[in-house]
Formats: sequence, C-alpha cells, structure tokens
Amino acid sequence: MLDKIIAHIRNREYMSGIDREYLRVKATGEVFTPTEKVQHIHNYLESLKPDLFTDPTKTFIDNSCGDGQFLGEVLIRKVKNGIDFATALSTIHGVDLMEDNIALTHERLLCGREDLRHIVEKNIVCADALRYHY
Repeated sequence: MLDKIIAHIRNREYMSGIDREYLRVKATGEVFTPTEKVQHIHNYLESLKPDLFTDPTKTFIDNSCGDGQFLGEVLIRKVKNGIDFATALSTIHGVDLMEDNIALTHERLLCGREDLRHIVEKNIVCADALRYHY
C-alpha cells in the first residue's frame, strides 16, 4: 500500500500539467516547488525533530499549499512511520488562494480514498491565508 501512496503523490508532472498564465502568476505569485526540492526540505526537517512524523497528534499546515507537494511528502512520511492513512490525513492542513490548486491537493492527498474526502474538504481550503481564521 505504501508504494501505491508514494507513486500517487510523487508521479506527477511538474505543476500538475496546468498551464499557468502570466497574468495569473503575476497576480497570485504562484511558484511551484519541484518534488526533489520538497523531499530535500522534508529530509532536513526529519533530522531536526524525530517525532514530527511518528507522533499521530502532530499537525502540519502549508499556508500556500499549491497542488499539495509539501503536504504529500508529509503524508508519505507519516504513513512510512506507522501512522494509519486516515489518521495521517486528518493531521494535514492546507490553504491556497486558487480553487484549482485546492482540487489538485485534494486529489493528490486522497490517493483514491474517496471515503476520506470529508477530511480533505475540511482541512484543505480555498482562502487567503493572511485572512483565514485558522
């Protein structure tokens, strides 16, 4: 199962294959981080706090989650460390300005588990992170 989760989260085109128009990028400041850089950053985090991905009560938030790159890596690491998929998913939160990015994040994190859609719809929201009431 872990291999399927990893493949679903990581095997995607850069920026999810969506053509970002110049005006949209200029208006929103969208910058997507390549998967390799995201994985490197999370490897660094793991070296700082050993319980980040083993404690099922630790929550994560990405206040500009884009298509879910960082959150997907968090999910992978939590599941790798023995936290069940539903619990891991319920501790992950994200905010993004763009509705299509939120839809991509939902799809990425669900890994085909439509029975858990209620979790991502609650925790991954379309909003202005600077004004959102967390």
